[in-house]
Amino acid sequence: MSLKILFCGDVCFKVQPEVDREAAKRILAPMRDILCAADLRVMNLECPLAPEGVGAPIYKSGPNIIGRPRNVGFLEAAGCDVAVLANNHIGDYGGDALSYTLDLLGEHSIPYVGAGENLDEAYSAYRVVRGGVSLSIVAVCENEFGTASGDRAGAAGFDLERLGDKIEEEKEVSDYVIVVFHGGCEYNPLPSPLCRERYRTLVRLGADAVIAGHTHCMQGYEYYHDRPIVYSLGNFLFKWDKPSRPSWYHGYIAQLTIDAESPRQLMVRPIPYVFDPDKNEISPLAGDKLEHTLRYIERISLVIPDMDELTRYYKGWCIISGLNYIKSLVAKPEYLAPSDTPPEVAPLRNLLCCEAHNELMRTTLELIYNGELELARVWAGELEGLYYKEPSCN
Repeated sequence: MSLKILFCGDVCFKVQPEVDREAAKRILAPMRDILCAADLRVMNLECPLAPEGVGAPIYKSGPNIIGRPRNVGFLEAAGCDVAVLANNHIGDYGGDALSYTLDLLGEHSIPYVGAGENLDEAYSAYRVVRGGVSLSIVAVCENEFGTASGDRAGAAGFDLERLGDKIEEEKEVSDYVIVVFHGGCEYNPLPSPLCRERYRTLVRLGADAVIAGHTHCMQGYEYYHDRPIVYSLGNFLFKWDKPSRPSWYHGYIAQLTIDAESPRQLMVRPIPYVFDPDKNEISPLAGDKLEHTLRYIERISLVIPDMDELTRYYKGWCIISGLNYIKSLVAKPEYLAPSDTPPEVAPLRNLLCCEAHNELMRTTLELIYNGELELARVWAGELEGLYYKEPSCN
């Protein structure tokens, strides 16, 4: 027999606080057959769920996002079997809002992974047995804001040694270990060189699959040592006031199939969909639009194994995105003895501490140092040719 696991991308309610279980049923109606056919459904909850007055926005760069308790109805309507909380927004309203979210999920019998009341709890694995197959899911995120530390509540921030130990520990008790990783460069259709290296390292450490997200766009996938690595799923339900690119409302569910009759055999099937903000529904693509998107996913996936090509495209990304951040790399003498935390410190900290931003800054500075900016502008133009374009076919 085979076990089918669905991994869905970012679920966020910033501009849809009214979504409850009934509204969710309408939003998800076109996806119902796909969701019901799975043995396990895994979804990334991209914000805490708490009532007004619980928690307060933390000091950070970027938006502070929160949903409301009624939004848990979306996870219920989707049949969510485990909510992934390891991401850069789950801690946006501090420990009180996160604790409320954990209790809320517990009240609705929705297990979670990737966050907790302390660091050890955040790194706890979700374990399940389905169809005679035992499975462990571990979830981590890049080190932006709201991560757990010691006894501080938060998300499971990436630490290679700790994660490697956790993979080894779970291999002792489960047939398969899957790592869900929240990170990467937002809007870049390709993973960075270090992102590829990081996820492949997790496979070498024993992970049977790596499923990633965060970029608000689709990225491709590959098989490394016969283990699937999905680099980014895109958004699932993430309505936004002014989405910047067509990719915002397009993504794919990664259907991971484990063949119990063929040990260590895991296969990925992308299931593309689109969210229609006017109809307020998520629909699987079909016909020519489906073929268009599957060809696109295949095209961007073919780049990943070629490190030279991937690096050239990434240097192009440094022109598109990295140059805009360089101006933030300013440390002032008053930072060393502040009476109050200077507001500029948050973005500076994020550029240095978050793995994706750190790589972007280092590579951009290297381009400037080596005098490669003009050459990289050519690669930037080529990379823009890989942006997802909404299918116009019927």
